[in-house]
Amino acid sequence: MKKIITFTILVLLGGSAIPGYAAKDFLNVSYDPTREFYQEYNEEFGKFWKQKTGQAVNFKQSHGGSGKQARSVVDGLQADVVTLALANDIEEIVNTGLIEKGWQKEFPSNSAPYTSTIVFLVRKGNQKQIKDWNDLTKPGVEIITPKPKNW
Repeated sequence: MKKIITFTILVLLGGSAIPGYAAKDFLNVSYDPTREFYQEYNEEFGKFWKQKTGQAVNFKQSHGGSGKQARSVVDGLQADVVTLALANDIEEIVNTGLIEKGWQKEFPSNSAPYTSTIVFLVRKGNQKQIKDWNDLTKPGVEIITPKPKNW
């Protein structure tokens, strides 16, 4: 994961990494759950880049719902890096010409530096043998979801 993100940022920095030049500023437009991750990652990458090139980099972050963030970029928010949750949100930006078509083929794993894991919690013994998505449609299987506001 770090290799892909590092490569992306290295490409963005391109030939501008000449020691002694002013710090390079980047705006990463991302979705809400990544706030802490990128705060830590950006700090570490900044140290790495400064040591490697002598150039300081400053990251600003914009976080919100993935679709809302895509709309903000389409409407003119000047993002240097876009890290959104859904390919459809990125495609909305592609449709404006700000990102080239075929972006998913640029890096391994369809240019997804990380993924989410889905977990099924079942009753002890898993009497209904729930192992996959299709099993959720079996007669007698019910889906329950937590209500975080009640916690």
